[in-house]
Amino acid sequence: MIAPAYVLRGALIASVSVLALTACSRPVAVQAPDASVECEPVLSASPIRLLGELQRETTPRNAAAIAWGDPPIVLACGIDHEVPADAQVITIEGIDWVAEETDTGTVFTTLSLVPTIQLRVPANYRPEVDAVVEITPALPMR
Repeated sequence: MIAPAYVLRGALIASVSVLALTACSRPVAVQAPDASVECEPVLSASPIRLLGELQRETTPRNAAAIAWGDPPIVLACGIDHEVPADAQVITIEGIDWVAEETDTGTVFTTLSLVPTIQLRVPANYRPEVDAVVEITPALPMR
């Protein structure tokens, strides 16, 4: 017996939906040091949503990083960072951040926190500073 057209159409839509979700759920490759005791509070306090985007899985799994959305916003903890002499510094909720524009967005790095936290925000989320404003209150060391 041949299935009615609406059944086939529903199966096709369901298959496409599953493929779309699978494509979006690939882990985000991150550049961050291995997770550490110092970064544990930062990572565990990070919100499930940032700028309305849900957290995503990252790879490698042991990296001290969290990602949200597509393209991904990436928080990396415990990074080493040289502050440029002409750095643009912004202060949010008492935390100083260095803002560096890149070809793809803006990278924000804390100046005086230990461990150092970096937030990489793609230009798709303009103004990128909104991500810093949203995540700063969640940082446990502020």
